[in-house]
Amino acid sequence: MSSPFGAFKNQVLDYLESLGIKGQEQRLEVPPNINLGHLALPLFEFKDKKLELVPPTGLIADVAIKNGYLNFKADVPALGLLLHQQINEKGEEYASLKITGKKIIIEHTSANPLHPMHIGHARNAFLGDSMARLMRARGHDVSTHFYVDDMGLQVMIASIGYRAAPPMPKGIKPDHWVGFVYAVSNIMYELAGVSAKLKEAGDDYKSLVEKQDELAGYAETLREKLPNEFDEITSQLSKLSADEWEKEISRMLKGMESGDPEVKKTVRGLVETALSGFRETLGGAGIGFDQWDWESDLASGEDMTALIAALRSSPFAITHKGVLAIDCKAVMEARSVKSDSSIREVPPLVLLRSDGTTLYQTRDILYSIRKLSQADEVYNVVGSEQSTAQLQVKLALYAINHPKAPFIHHVPYEMVRLPGRRMAGRYGSYVTLDEVISSAIALAEKEIKERNPDLDGETLRKSSEAIGIGAVKYALLSVSSQKVVEFQLERALNFEENSAPFIQYAAVRARSLLNMAEKRGIAESEKPDFHKLTDADEQRLVLLCSMLPDTAAYASDTLHVEALATRLMDIANAFNSYYARVPILSAELETAQARLALARITSISIRSGLKLLGIDVPEKM
Repeated sequence: MSSPFGAFKNQVLDYLESLGIKGQEQRLEVPPNINLGHLALPLFEFKDKKLELVPPTGLIADVAIKNGYLNFKADVPALGLLLHQQINEKGEEYASLKITGKKIIIEHTSANPLHPMHIGHARNAFLGDSMARLMRARGHDVSTHFYVDDMGLQVMIASIGYRAAPPMPKGIKPDHWVGFVYAVSNIMYELAGVSAKLKEAGDDYKSLVEKQDELAGYAETLREKLPNEFDEITSQLSKLSADEWEKEISRMLKGMESGDPEVKKTVRGLVETALSGFRETLGGAGIGFDQWDWESDLASGEDMTALIAALRSSPFAITHKGVLAIDCKAVMEARSVKSDSSIREVPPLVLLRSDGTTLYQTRDILYSIRKLSQADEVYNVVGSEQSTAQLQVKLALYAINHPKAPFIHHVPYEMVRLPGRRMAGRYGSYVTLDEVISSAIALAEKEIKERNPDLDGETLRKSSEAIGIGAVKYALLSVSSQKVVEFQLERALNFEENSAPFIQYAAVRARSLLNMAEKRGIAESEKPDFHKLTDADEQRLVLLCSMLPDTAAYASDTLHVEALATRLMDIANAFNSYYARVPILSAELETAQARLALARITSISIRSGLKLLGIDVPEKM
């Protein structure tokens, strides 16, 4: 089933074929001014062709040539009736436009289990979750994966501190506790390193002392939060010299790779504690995962041995700085692999340390192979700063002639800035996602109370959560993932414009109209007369809502999630303008019924679209 606007578009294409113009689907445009038309074809390449226009039929009301375009106007009443039928049939699944789907894996979030999630992680999580929702709505079989980093240097540092730490205090969220332990441990690790260097310092003596003072400042800030726990951890870790730190980290890394039960128990204890906090944070935002994949499960075994052998025997294998590597530049040239324009040079991909243990990216190659064995296509939502590393992994797949190398995709995104805040997770300085969401919910509650002071407690709570969480999500999803987001909570919670609350309010307002009509005894019509919708805003609403499934399909197919966010804002703007200017319930009966049908269409369209962004619409605002 095509969308209402898709049905109109198909008839336009048929009309063009009747004129001898074929294959123009990609060149059809939606004019910015609907007075000119609702679809238009630029005629530059047909300027020498004599077009004999014939009277249109079906969903096409008018065809005209103007300003170098062939403009088509839809029969808005007929389009509205088709839209009404689909809304009634599909309900809140209206925005779904299904095709024959593929089996797809989306790996997203995959935050290091070292501290609470922050607003940058939120952009990854919300983008990955909305991609999964959009692709499922498109008909794909989607599985979401979280890749658990339990093998890195920083994880070992945190695990050493976790081993020395007392039991987690009551009243602290698990990932916040891990964040505290990690920050204390890292500061002690860095202080040990600075102390060792000071013994042999020369010209760098002053900078080392400054670094020592800086670390002491971070330590004092942490001690103020949990003094007893801080003292217990540092009393143990202060006994370790810089050399002892390095030896213990190396021992634990090798232990994780070999499967040492004592080391694995310590590291998994830390990581599982952090993940329990992640699940709470993400679950509160309506995000879950189908599978949690552990990096340490990839570090050794027959599969890794076979991969190293295949990479070593590849014609692109080289020795780089004394260790095994892949010549990525040669792979790109031989396999004609294109890189992102931001990547100027791709260095060799080092596969092993000098001691023979594997590196993060080597394990990532094996992880990619495993994901590709379970899916037709794989999408990795990873920050844009990792673009080169992601490309190197893909090139390694080409280097071993993996048949699915073209079907693993990096979905990059830029950072999120919080004005006036500088974050450093390894020193315990960050704004957690929990804090951002709690503040958003509190601001939403304050606004709702001012607008609706008699709302009962449970409805107030649910509405505040839907609005607060929705506001944060929309602020991050409405901007292209290729652009940096400057996040401002007050702007995200603006009920008056360009925000999730503004869109949610349009849906709630439209539904309240239907409730008021019922109370006044104005029955909705099963077959409303859309010829009564003669106002420009009414016709614009019909057109915008009829395009929604196509926009959702475009967002899914191109990964431009912001396109759906923009379309929903357009619908909300059109409805709020319409609502403020056009009488609805006071109109004569048939006109009122047509306008009520449009209100229902608007409400369900918005709900259907927001659902694909993971945003709920509250009962009341």
